[in-house]
Amino acid sequence: MEAVVWQGSGEAWPGTSWADPVHRLLVRLGWRVTLVPWGATGAEHRGRAGVLHVFSGGEEPVGSGSAAMLDRLAAVAAALGTAQQDGCAVVGICLGAQMIAAAGAGLPPRPVAGGGEAGLTTVRGAEPGVRDLVVATAHVAEVPEEILAVPGVRHLWSNPVTTVQGFGWGERVVGVQFHPELSAEEGRRAALSFRQGFAAPPVDAPDQAVDPRRTLQTILRAAGAHRLVADRERRETPEVAAAPAVRG
Repeated sequence: MEAVVWQGSGEAWPGTSWADPVHRLLVRLGWRVTLVPWGATGAEHRGRAGVLHVFSGGEEPVGSGSAAMLDRLAAVAAALGTAQQDGCAVVGICLGAQMIAAAGAGLPPRPVAGGGEAGLTTVRGAEPGVRDLVVATAHVAEVPEEILAVPGVRHLWSNPVTTVQGFGWGERVVGVQFHPELSAEEGRRAALSFRQGFAAPPVDAPDQAVDPRRTLQTILRAAGAHRLVADRERRETPEVAAAPAVRG
């Protein structure tokens, strides 16, 4: 199983990029991971089929207009195009989810009405069969609710701060506003750094309920990542021509 992790801007806490925790967790889950640093084009991986594309959290606004952001939005658009053809799976985390909405539906993020949230929170399943999750969070902008009117989009998670905490788009794309990859300790560390930098209001939920391994697996299943192995095997297995009937 191969994944390409597209690193977002900034640091979750000093010395740790927003991509580092999800990179480490994917490796523990058995994925072979390639990291594309922020500012690198990752041209050989853009729109690449047969892999999981993960766009991590980050701190540069989607609408900054910088060369790095415009390049990363182009990479998101390429991945979405491949996903529409069932060629890959795509997961966007926090900034990554906002980039999916912006690049794929022309919906830039908006400021969170209550100022955001940073800490641990509970997100509720927004449709039958989607379980509640206790997760780390750190954001002051959010995917707008208009994304839910886009054909093929389904609402997955919500909480009182942000209506669209998670959405699926078709069978191969999921965006989440929270951070499924962070443990309770990592979430509090990231929240402290984020509150200092962006003044996001603190939130707190039971840390013993935070299970990044299980939560990330839930999101990967929602994005169809488990189908990548079967897809690859179909591509690599040559079709065997039917033998002609033998007439006696």
